[in-house]
Amino acid sequence: MRRYLLIASLFLMSFMSASYVADILRQLQIAEEDARNYIFDNFQDGTLNIPYSKVLKNVAVGKRAEAVRELGDYIRKYTESAEFINAYKERREAARPKGAGDIGERIEKRLAEIEQDIHTAENDMKNAGGDIKKLYEATIRMLKEEQKALKNPKDPMHQMYLQNVAEGGMTDEEQYEQALKDFEASWPATAKDLVKMRLREFLDKTADIDFDAKLVLSGGRKKFADPRLEKKDGDWKRCFRAGKETIDAARAYARQWLNSLK
Repeated sequence: MRRYLLIASLFLMSFMSASYVADILRQLQIAEEDARNYIFDNFQDGTLNIPYSKVLKNVAVGKRAEAVRELGDYIRKYTESAEFINAYKERREAARPKGAGDIGERIEKRLAEIEQDIHTAENDMKNAGGDIKKLYEATIRMLKEEQKALKNPKDPMHQMYLQNVAEGGMTDEEQYEQALKDFEASWPATAKDLVKMRLREFLDKTADIDFDAKLVLSGGRKKFADPRLEKKDGDWKRCFRAGKETIDAARAYARQWLNSLK
C-alpha cells in the first residue's frame, strides 16, 4: 500500500529560504514554489493535498516523527511571515460578498462606461460604411437600451441589467446577510485565526483514526472492511495511510502550536 508519508506535516508546513529547508525540498524532490502553493492553499481551503514526491514513501520508519517536527517548525514561521499574512488578507478581501450597499456606485460606474462607449461608437461610425456601419448602429442601440433600463427601475429589463452590473453581488438584503455570515465562518478575520481554525479541524479529523483497521481487497484495490470507515472522506483516508507514527507526531505538534496561539 502506498503510504502518503508526511501528509500531516505537509498540511501544516511551509518553507523559508534557509539552505536547510532547500535541502529538505531537494531530498523530497519537491519544487519550492509548488510546496508554497500547496501549503497556502491547504490552509486557505482546509484540505490535505500534497505535491507529488516519489521519495516520500521511502522515508524510514522511526525517522518520520522527527521529520514532522522539523518541518512543522518551518511551517509555523511561514504562517507568521508578512508574505503569508498579506496573501491571506488579499484573498479574503477578494472573497468578501458584494452587497446591496455598493450597488448604486456600480450602476453609476456602468452608466459612465456606457456613455463613453456610445460616444466612441458614434465617432467611429462616421467613417464606416456597409455592414460595419450596421454593426455600429446595432451596438449603439443595445447600449442605449441598457442605459435606459438601468436608469428606470420600472423598465422590464432593469433587473436583468442590474444583475449583470452586480457581478456576483446581491441586491437582496437577506441573501447578502446570509452570504456575509458564511463568509465570516469560512474566512476568519486574521491569518492567525485561520491557522487556529485549521489546527482544530486537523485535530478533530484525526482524533478517531484506527490504524489497525482491517482492509480487504475489492475490485483490484484495498478498501476498509468496515463500511463506516469506507465512507470517510479522502483526507481522513490519506491520514490513515500516512501511518500512526506520522499522525501522532503531527497531532502532538498541532496541539502544542494551537496552545501557544491562545
